[in-house]
Amino acid sequence: MTRTTLLALMALSLASCGGDSGSDDYQMTLQQADAKRTEAISLAPASPCNAVAQCASLQFSTPAGHCSSVSYRPYSLVSATADAASAAAAEQRALAGRAIELAPPPVTACTTVIEAPPTLGCVANTCQAVAPAN
Repeated sequence: MTRTTLLALMALSLASCGGDSGSDDYQMTLQQADAKRTEAISLAPASPCNAVAQCASLQFSTPAGHCSSVSYRPYSLVSATADAASAAAAEQRALAGRAIELAPPPVTACTTVIEAPPTLGCVANTCQAVAPAN
């Protein structure tokens, strides 16, 4: 009984001091990064395009603890929301970087995988990833 009471008092003490706010900050930053990714994607239509020069790729960082992976999404540079999409993607990467900094221990070694941006093409007036020409 004394042990249970002591554990309950310790839990209350942690809660009154804010508990593990680092973990809360990490989770909140992950959620913000996910929301920015969703926003960027919604602002990045793949069309219109008439030439590959009108296409680009948004770059996203996906945090996983102290590591991250990179992904890309083709979009049209001539769409009305292209600049806003690019800005939202930049904010997403900054938030993902912040989440990596806030990730709770343990810090484990990350596998380094370098993913190059996709080769783009304008196919049927739509920007998309295409197989690289050999």
